[in-house]
Amino acid sequence: MSDHKINIFYLISFLCTVILIIYVGLIFFPQVADYISNPEMKSVIIIVAVIIALLIIAAGLQLFLLIKPTKY
Repeated sequence: MSDHKINIFYLISFLCTVILIIYVGLIFFPQVADYISNPEMKSVIIIVAVIIALLIIAAGLQLFLLIKPTKY
């Protein structure tokens, strides 16, 4: 028998976070690429990029917490 158990809640959270990251990367950023010269949009894009970086860190933590050892 395996020594590890998968936590389904972290799996669902990880998948939702990855879908959100893909959506923002493929849908949001190409739409605002034309407005990068505008100073207000530049700050919004920087804020969104920081949020995406935090989401990537959160996805990594969720992947780490996904597999937990079984208790003996």
